[in-house]
Amino acid sequence: MKVLLVNPRTDLLIRSELPGHVGKELGHFPPLGLLYLAAYVRQGGRHQVQVLDMSARDVSLAGLADTVLSERPDLVGLTCITHNLASVKAAADVVKRAAPATRICIGGPHVRQFPEESMALDFVDFAVCGEGEVPFLELLDALQDGRSLDGMRSVGYKQDGRSLAATVPAVTTDIEGLPFPARDLVDRKDYFYILGNRATFATILSSRGCPFHCTFCATPHGAYRARSARSVVDEMVQCRDAGAEEIHFIDDTFNIRKSRLAEVSREILDRSVRLKWSFRGRADGVDDEGMALAARAGCTRFHVGVETGTDHGMEVLRKGVDVAQVRNAVRLARKHGIVSAAYFIIGCPHEKSRDDVLETIRFAVRLNPDFALFNILAIYPGTELFEEAVKKGMLAGDFWHGFARSPDPEFRIPLWEEHLDRFELERLLRTAYRRFYWRPGPILRNLRSVAGPGDLLRKAQAALSILLGRR
Repeated sequence: MKVLLVNPRTDLLIRSELPGHVGKELGHFPPLGLLYLAAYVRQGGRHQVQVLDMSARDVSLAGLADTVLSERPDLVGLTCITHNLASVKAAADVVKRAAPATRICIGGPHVRQFPEESMALDFVDFAVCGEGEVPFLELLDALQDGRSLDGMRSVGYKQDGRSLAATVPAVTTDIEGLPFPARDLVDRKDYFYILGNRATFATILSSRGCPFHCTFCATPHGAYRARSARSVVDEMVQCRDAGAEEIHFIDDTFNIRKSRLAEVSREILDRSVRLKWSFRGRADGVDDEGMALAARAGCTRFHVGVETGTDHGMEVLRKGVDVAQVRNAVRLARKHGIVSAAYFIIGCPHEKSRDDVLETIRFAVRLNPDFALFNILAIYPGTELFEEAVKKGMLAGDFWHGFARSPDPEFRIPLWEEHLDRFELERLLRTAYRRFYWRPGPILRNLRSVAGPGDLLRKAQAALSILLGRR
């Protein structure tokens, strides 16, 4: 079978809680999920697969139609994350108009959260639920052989006028046995990151799953699996040999164990792999030894989720860390010359007044990481906060299900407005960025980090958006 895997455009993304250019200019990352799928399908040896990243390549819907007409794929796979459901629908409608016989399969986090609603969408023929490599290839093989799909519990499909949703999300237990993503199917020059140091980079996923239970997070809990340090560095070497100069680890949490940072760093040092790299981790998952080894091994940046500025707030959000651990993590990064990027959320349930939010902003300024990114707390489906909002009467129980059944690009992500309304939260978000970045220290740091004219333009656009309050 001929398969075209598509990352849709972002024009119809439902409104983000980030202001203006801040979200848009953070960057484009490779569609790693699609590249994993492509590699696994290709390894099977029975099907042809291509990847089209409409977002990174700025491919219009008309361009997608042209691609479908010229390539004539038997099946088009679309990655779906709820935020982009309206974009997925627009892309699927174009595919069906251009080639009505082409079948559409969607996959991604949205399907796991809304399996029945996914299959009820008129443009969907199949929906893969959970980690898609194994069930997607099984689907393709069954279609190629003309076999029934009965018994595929992680694949939804339509039969005799009925929509049969997937019943069990797929989980790949042996992630180390998966082939590395098929990065050759995209152009690495299409991707950038505003916090990055170099023009070419690759993203790596060294683990899957998350064992923590933060109340605001919709990431599926449990089933945490980590690859060995050797496997991780093997992939770093492959990326380096393909031209990457920097690696961004995009695990939900890279350092579940404190020892993991040291293990990967030692493997890099033992093999003399010269690459810059960054990771996303927990404040309680770093220590002096690990950060020292990471710095020697080429780590340049540490992304840490702080969220709020008080111990009480962290307890409410079930972060499992405290303010002292956050301060220590940023201190260790600075001590070893590693750039720190801290993430904050404003408008949390414990912030009952404007001054409560300002306390988080003041904490961010006192903490003084190299970069700070602020969001407004959004209420996502499948989170404990969503259930609490329903109990309080703030949202209807089927609030998100309505959007999943009928995606509308004008839909607005709900915020926690029990104490502060959307207007006030958006104003405080702009205040957070202004108070943090319009200081001499951050301005000088950002000027020193500019990698060239293009990078300067992107950062200037984001800065002007914050200053002028544009969305």
